[in-house]
Amino acid sequence: MEPDAKKSFSGRKITRRQTIQMSSASLAAGLFAGGLAIGASGKGKGGTGSAAPFNFTPFTVDLPIPPVKQPLSRGVAPYTPGDVFHGIAPEFANFQDYGALYPTSYYEMRMRPGFAEIIPGVRTPIYGYDGIYPGPTFKARVGEPMVVRQWNDLPAEMSVHLHGGHNPPHSDGYPNFYVLPGRARDYYYTNSVPRENGVLDYNEAPSTMWYHDHAMDISDEHVLRGLSGFFLTYDDLELGLIQSNVLPGDPYDIPIVVQDRKFNRDGTLFFDPLDHDGYLGDVWVCNGKAQPKLRVERRKYRFRFLNGANARLFELRLSNGQPFIGLGKDTWLYPNAIRRDTLLLGLANRADVVIDFTNAPNEVFLENILVQESGRGPKGKLDDREVQIPGTRLMKFEVVGPRQTNSATVDVGQALRPHTPIRADEIVATRTFEFERGKGAWMINKRFYDPALANATPTLGTAERWILRNGGGGWWHPIHIHLESHQIQRIDGRAPPLEDRFKSDTATLGGGTEIEIFMKFRTFRGPFVFHCHNLAHEDMRMMFTFDPRTTPTRSPQPIQQSFP
Repeated sequence: MEPDAKKSFSGRKITRRQTIQMSSASLAAGLFAGGLAIGASGKGKGGTGSAAPFNFTPFTVDLPIPPVKQPLSRGVAPYTPGDVFHGIAPEFANFQDYGALYPTSYYEMRMRPGFAEIIPGVRTPIYGYDGIYPGPTFKARVGEPMVVRQWNDLPAEMSVHLHGGHNPPHSDGYPNFYVLPGRARDYYYTNSVPRENGVLDYNEAPSTMWYHDHAMDISDEHVLRGLSGFFLTYDDLELGLIQSNVLPGDPYDIPIVVQDRKFNRDGTLFFDPLDHDGYLGDVWVCNGKAQPKLRVERRKYRFRFLNGANARLFELRLSNGQPFIGLGKDTWLYPNAIRRDTLLLGLANRADVVIDFTNAPNEVFLENILVQESGRGPKGKLDDREVQIPGTRLMKFEVVGPRQTNSATVDVGQALRPHTPIRADEIVATRTFEFERGKGAWMINKRFYDPALANATPTLGTAERWILRNGGGGWWHPIHIHLESHQIQRIDGRAPPLEDRFKSDTATLGGGTEIEIFMKFRTFRGPFVFHCHNLAHEDMRMMFTFDPRTTPTRSPQPIQQSFP
């Protein structure tokens, strides 16, 4: 369906998304006594800490580590699952059905307003899970089911998506399966692995995921205001690598979300609901702090870098030129550790890496070398990007102390998690999806998103070939597919770079790019969505539904399940 134009404003149309967002911004202004001041923030260098309208000295504030979320109980529910307003999910009927190995853990979280000191000395109102930005980090065992009761104390509808998770649709964060203001919804996470013909595929065991708001038409502003956090899971294989000192464990395993933000003169976050290209900021933020520092020992550290920005891509580099040891991409570990000189992070991508500070200089900076000046995307092509070295300094590592002899042993070539390629002879269907601009918004195959329509209906237990094609001129579109990993076969007819040859949940389409992927459909019936993760594009209807079914079904069809 096409977004409904309501009225004109400065010669531009106001869509349903903009009406909701401006209403949300108005409510937030009353809540925070802040407000939306379009155009109030000027452009700044960012890397110097002089981004308008505030000056600050970078690398003076410590990098915060989000707290680990603790369960209310394990094994015995402290509340009745499903007794809240939104009812009980059918998946609660039999926890063991999805490969549960451990007792169910029960959590409670509140999405609520709060304040954060993103820029030193500036108090900024935010939306936060438990009122903090970033939200708490979840840690769980693979096969440990979880129920998270999410209360919404904010002035707009929410929908929580566990990005990279393999979970039933009721708890996946479908765009209109809302948590309404003043209400709660129970999210049941299996934390299991895909199941095919009754067999669990532990080669797909997840490691680094994250959660964020996914409410239809308004996720752009909600994520900007702070609604995101890490979600980490461990199975016996990964725990064995940590316990045998192959991989660094706590406190040397640190998740870091990199983002960009722009501020109004009153300290509130700047957001323009009329900007459909994509939000770019001029302040560089790591774990909710502008250009922080982290004191590290002379040893190996594991970092899980997440691009949590709304529209900016990053290419990360270390200022001393040393390479990273790549452990994984997105949710999954690689089959073997690889060398990575830089880390290209499309929107929502994760890079799981080790940095060896054993022989590093006393100061090392994490830099972004990718040149991007508009929400359209970076300058250049996907395989020929415009970069600038040295880059913008995002954070500083202060390297201290003597060299440590008990550092983790991982190096390039280390065996990690086995990988099972999807074979060409397993493919039963090919689908093509073209991402383009049309009618003043964003489309797939010349259609806008309709939450009641299943645009693709794959059959459970089968594999398909999908062609993802960018037909939208110079815009970049990072495409996230829910539920399952996908395996990139070709990018513009060529084999992908080594770091992209295994499992991904988000594939970046540069201007004019075409990507061929293989994907299996297992365990759960739909509906699920796939979409551009430039959140302005997602909100402006660059999203489709795929709806796995138990029997072959012609598509499109109405969705088969609904939990609004």
